[in-house]
Amino acid sequence: MDHYHQHTYVPGQEIAKPNTRWIWKVFFIMLLVTIVEVGFAFANDAGMGQTRFISFTVQKWIFIALTLVKAYYIIFSFMHLGHERFNFKLTISLTTIFLVYFIALMMMEGYALRDVKLKEPDFFTRTYKDHHAAPAEGHGDEAHGEAHSDSHAH
Repeated sequence: MDHYHQHTYVPGQEIAKPNTRWIWKVFFIMLLVTIVEVGFAFANDAGMGQTRFISFTVQKWIFIALTLVKAYYIIFSFMHLGHERFNFKLTISLTTIFLVYFIALMMMEGYALRDVKLKEPDFFTRTYKDHHAAPAEGHGDEAHGEAHSDSHAH
């Protein structure tokens, strides 16, 4: 336990000033990014019949980039990942990037599936309809063990 430093106060000893400079730096950077986001949203707002100075798609990508900047400062400052070794930071970052990438791919694939129209083979359609068709009149006696001719044989 000798690697832990005990923080005990001895009466009469000077109390060290807290090191809060880094948190104010991060706060003002995030405040600036937020002001830029909000200002950009209001400046590019197309009111009634007005045109935007950039397209909505470009605006969304700018918001995504600024949000990633804010996420970087939250993760690396407030979650103390900035003081870790480079390999650990790289592992966390790449894992997160791959997870987001795979989620985006699954969402795109899901949207693509609704546009794909599959042509089912005739034998599949015929087999499915034969097995799931409602019993015809007079053919409902199979449950009682009565035999009847199979009209579906090919």
